[in-house]
Amino acid sequence: MRFQYFYPVLAAGITLALLSSLAAAKTPEQIFEQASPSIVVVDIFDSKDEFIGQGSGVVISTGQVITNCHVAKRGKSRRVRQSGKKFSATMRYSDPSRDLCQLNVPDLQAPPVVMGTAKKLKVGQRVYAIGAPEDLELTLSEGLISSLRPHDGSEYIQTSAAISLGSSGGGLFNDQGQLIGITTFYHAEGQNLNFALPVDWIEELPKRVQGVPETAKKNGLAWLNRVVALEDKKNWSGMLKLSQQWVKSEPESADAWFSLGIAHKNLKQYEKAIKAYRRALHIQPEYADAWNNLGNIHNNIKQHKQAIQAYQEALRIDPEHASAWNNLGIAHGSLKQYKQAISAFREAIRIEPENASVWYNLGEAYFRHGQQDKVLETYQTLRKLDFKIANVYSNAFILP
Repeated sequence: MRFQYFYPVLAAGITLALLSSLAAAKTPEQIFEQASPSIVVVDIFDSKDEFIGQGSGVVISTGQVITNCHVAKRGKSRRVRQSGKKFSATMRYSDPSRDLCQLNVPDLQAPPVVMGTAKKLKVGQRVYAIGAPEDLELTLSEGLISSLRPHDGSEYIQTSAAISLGSSGGGLFNDQGQLIGITTFYHAEGQNLNFALPVDWIEELPKRVQGVPETAKKNGLAWLNRVVALEDKKNWSGMLKLSQQWVKSEPESADAWFSLGIAHKNLKQYEKAIKAYRRALHIQPEYADAWNNLGNIHNNIKQHKQAIQAYQEALRIDPEHASAWNNLGIAHGSLKQYKQAISAFREAIRIEPENASVWYNLGEAYFRHGQQDKVLETYQTLRKLDFKIANVYSNAFILP
């Protein structure tokens, strides 16, 4: 009987939270109480000082508000409102390619938000969106991270947390009340998809705006939104066609080539997928997710040595890339290099100790390496994490 490794669940599924994390999580009420004082309304006016629309904003430091550029740059002037008071606002930084604008609001005394990071987010993680759609009627919505897509050297967040119209530029928070993203809302391919820009982009804003034309790569996020909508529907033919259009429009976009690779891979056009990922890596050599996906293609066509090389590149760039460690273990296992496979799976578990699929893979590697005592230990852990996977594991490696 030939056993099958569990492949990682990427951009889908709910990861199980550790008990310690659950104990430390704040309630939605506590998160709203903590974060809502840092959310403001951003009113937009035309050249005649007539009101033409509004969005939301997040206070990141004294007198400084972050919002979307598609909100802030819609008109000629802008004001910020909070607690019934109005404050003049001027543009400080503008980065349309990332849809992030920073406003200078010197008279605003609102408390700054608690900053987090988007670098360690996981699909399935619970998040909370807070915005101020109209007249400072603050709204809180709860949801999950439903997808993480590489974009512009970071990860673009897709969430099931509902985002109200007018809440563009509001905050996306983790279960500690820390800001992890700036919410934005798009209607793509006839489907409402909720997105957030990673909070880490805020720190990079001052350096990026120096000498960068505002017209540069304005359409990058728009292309990505449309591609993700098709990927969400598993419309691979449609995604292929749109990615080809994106590549033609922006031939030096690594993300465009990356999306093209995903489409080719899911249509089982593996050689074309390899070429697309290679092109993405030629443009952006330090693209860990592209190296990881390239390794997956090589694994699929049984080129395991090439897969190992690709995963090692991904891990050189990002040593905490749990998926790449898991995939590296699978590639080693396919070559019967069980000691190396065990080492790789243990690294993946160090990073994601609640990932039942990786525990299954580790147990299979122990089984093939003849470490029966470790096989049984792994089963006990799996029973706590995922009873269904534990039963499959038991039937494969423990029961006679």
